Order: sequence, then C-alpha cells, then structure tokens
Amino acid sequence: MEAIKEQVRLPFSVAFEVVMQGIRIRFGRSLVTATGVVLGIAFLMSILSGQVIRQGVSHEAQVRTETKRMLSFLTAEMGPPKDQVIGVIQIGPLNETETRLVRTLKDRGAKAINWAAASGQAAAPPEVARLVTTTSVDKVAAGAAGLLIMGQGNLPQLDWPALLASSEQATVGATQKQAATEVAPGVPLVSLARELKPEEVEAQALEQKRTAFRNLWMTIISLVVTFICISNSLLMSVTERFKEIGTMKCLGALSSFVRKLFLIESSLIGLVGAVAGAIVGLAFAIIGYGLTFGFPLVLSSLRLGTIMFYFLPCLAAGVGLSVMAALYPASFAARMVPGTALRTNI
Repeated sequence: MEAIKEQVRLPFSVAFEVVMQGIRIRFGRSLVTATGVVLGIAFLMSILSGQVIRQGVSHEAQVRTETKRMLSFLTAEMGPPKDQVIGVIQIGPLNETETRLVRTLKDRGAKAINWAAASGQAAAPPEVARLVTTTSVDKVAAGAAGLLIMGQGNLPQLDWPALLASSEQATVGATQKQAATEVAPGVPLVSLARELKPEEVEAQALEQKRTAFRNLWMTIISLVVTFICISNSLLMSVTERFKEIGTMKCLGALSSFVRKLFLIESSLIGLVGAVAGAIVGLAFAIIGYGLTFGFPLVLSSLRLGTIMFYFLPCLAAGVGLSVMAALYPASFAARMVPGTALRTNI
C-alpha cells in the first residue's frame, strides 16, 4: 500500500486572502460583530480617559464647588442676588474662588457690585474690574443687601455701625477665614468659607469608592456582553459556512487551516473594532466633560502619554476578547467531518 504523502500546509498569506474574501462576502455580519467590539471598547476607553480628564479638571471642579457653597451661604443670609446691590471691601489678594464668586453674582443678575479697597490695598484686580463699580469705603454699603469682605488679610478698623447704616440689611460675610466673629457688637460676621466636616470628607471618600466600583462593574459587564456577542456571531458564521468548510476539507484543507481562518477573522474584526471603539470612547469622554467644563480646559488637561498608554490596553482587550470568543467556534469548525458538513442544510 502506498504511503500517504505529507499534506501541504497552506501559507498564512493564503489564509489571510481567504479571510478577507469571506469578510467582503459577509460584510454585514462582520460589521455587526465589529460593532459589538466597538461598543465594549468604547465604554472601556471612556472610563479610562474620563479618569485622566477628571484629574486634569479637578481644580476647576473644586473651585466651582466652593463657589457654589459660598453662593448658597450668601443667598441664605441676604436672599437671591438678582436685582440686588452688593458691597465688597477688598482687604487683600483675591483667590480664584473669590474672583469666580464675583462673576457668578454678576451672572445671577446682581444690580450692582460696589467695590472698595481697604486702606493700603490696590484697586480691583483686572479680572473683576469690569464687573464692579469702584467707590470709597464709606459709600460701599449704600443701598446694599449685603457686604462682603474679600481677600486674605485682617478686618480693617472701620466704623462698622455707621458704614452699615446706609445698607438695606446689616449682613456682613467673609470669603476667607477671620479670627473675629463680629464686626461690631450685635453685627455678626458670617463665614462663607469653611472646612469640610469629618463626616463630609468620609461621605465624599465613600462616594468615590462607590463610583469606582460602579465603573468597574459596568466595564466588566460591557466586556462580557462583547465577548458573548462575538461568540454568538462567529458561531452563526460557522453554521452558515458548513458546506464551505466541508468543501475546503474535501479539497485537502487541514483542520489547523480551518481553525486559522476563524482566528484570523476574529483578530481582524477585533483590531478594527478596538481602534474604532477607543477613538469613539475618547471622543465621548471629551465631549461629555467639554460640555461641563469647557472644551479648552478639557483639551488642555489631556495627557497624551497617558491616553496612549490606555489606548494600547484597549486594543489588546479588543483583539484578546475576539480571539478568546473565537476559540470554541474555530475548534468546532475544525472538528467537522467533511461528509457531514456537506450534507447539512441551513
């Protein structure tokens, strides 16, 4: 009996050409499979890039939170700033939160902001000068619903009762910590800036842990769904190609060649889907944070090195998930008996 000759192993280029032809023929199914990868990797990339952006805008978020807190305290003491006259005495350099508070009061419809610099202090800084009306200290509270002490420094020695006599209500607030609790007997000094209580710090830390856990859980779920979607799509692809697989085996294709076809196909789909998903996820994170904090700030906070560092794991996750999801369908196709495959009707 003549010995069986060594079977010919087709090169990788042939397998790749067969795969590309199959993708073109079944483009719709390949697109559906790639879409599953895109959605899963997009969610993963949006979470990772969102962390980078959130770190970059953390200072802005802190300033906004502190400004909102100050405005809430001020509103509780003197009412909404709309159509109100507010007096400001500058006793030292302003921080960013104080500057933001002045802009917020103006945006909220304050009728006027009377600004006076205490003795020895410079005029209003340029970023707020166009928003205020400069006056003298003795006239700064005229018709004002409240008087704010802004800047880092000590309370000036003024005739507070006489100063507040022309105001609508004797409300004095300090945007930075002051040692005194009253500006005059019976006239309390309301502190608009305060440190968070231990229970508030603990609540913030707990909320951060909850957010991190939710993000991790949703990421895992999205990747699992992606894995199942790819497996289902490739199993359906195997079912549709029973006769094709049988024909290739009858023509001498080895089981390893059939297995290679499905693994190459899944790798290509995973790579394309991962690249598209990473781009979509990054764009989604930029748009989401840009609408909240402004696109110039978000774009300036992006660290390209870190983004690229996250981009590579996303690609690896997309390709890895696709290959793992294709292992069973590829193995199933490789084990098919040619005669059985050819007799199958779909």
